[in-house]
Amino acid sequence: MILHQTDNDDLAQNFFTRDYHDRGMLKWGGFYLSDHTSALAKMHAAERVEQPLPEQTAAVVSERLAAAWRSQQPVHLQLNVMDDNQTIQCLDGVIAGVFDDQIICQLPTGKCQSVALATIRCVVPTKNAH
Repeated sequence: MILHQTDNDDLAQNFFTRDYHDRGMLKWGGFYLSDHTSALAKMHAAERVEQPLPEQTAAVVSERLAAAWRSQQPVHLQLNVMDDNQTIQCLDGVIAGVFDDQIICQLPTGKCQSVALATIRCVVPTKNAH
């Protein structure tokens, strides 16, 4: 059996032109640290700015909060509060209770957060399971 030997440069050139497919940045994905991925997630979240919904009256807000509390249905709250990036703050969760003028919202992480009733701009029931 006779093998034809080709120049190593020709062999390499043929390999890279016909067989090798560069995956670009995908090949570096395994080198990201958790700090990098969380920073990227925050950066992408900041790019998705939620537009303010029409402000509801206090009566409508109270009515929707009471209905969500009775049915334990998750809600999306828009607050009349801006964050550090000057975007409207939002909160998703289940209404766990009321204390004076504070609403207790259980977040998807399981933590509870209190929100002043006066700071709630809009209440939207969601279909996401908690």
